[in-house]
Amino acid sequence: MSDGANTEPVTSFMDRILNLKAEEDQIKEDIKSIYAEAKAMGFDKTALGDAIARIRKLQKDPEKLSEREAIRDLYLQAYEEASHAHAPARTREG
Repeated sequence: MSDGANTEPVTSFMDRILNLKAEEDQIKEDIKSIYAEAKAMGFDKTALGDAIARIRKLQKDPEKLSEREAIRDLYLQAYEEASHAHAPARTREG
């Protein structure tokens, strides 16, 4: 910025963003702690994360998620049908 320019707006934006980033870091630590607690109780952390991700996607845009899952299922079905059509893999003879 040039000399004598009002820097208040930009510093205000930057301070607000920095404060939110600090809160975000704390929230990430809290989430990490909850996952560790769940893992200590025997829950599968990856499966739990997958379930959370799906719920969040469903909450944001259920129609888009439904469409994406239908396409994924179509791809899986095509793959499974194609893999049954191929000859079984050969094993090495020792």
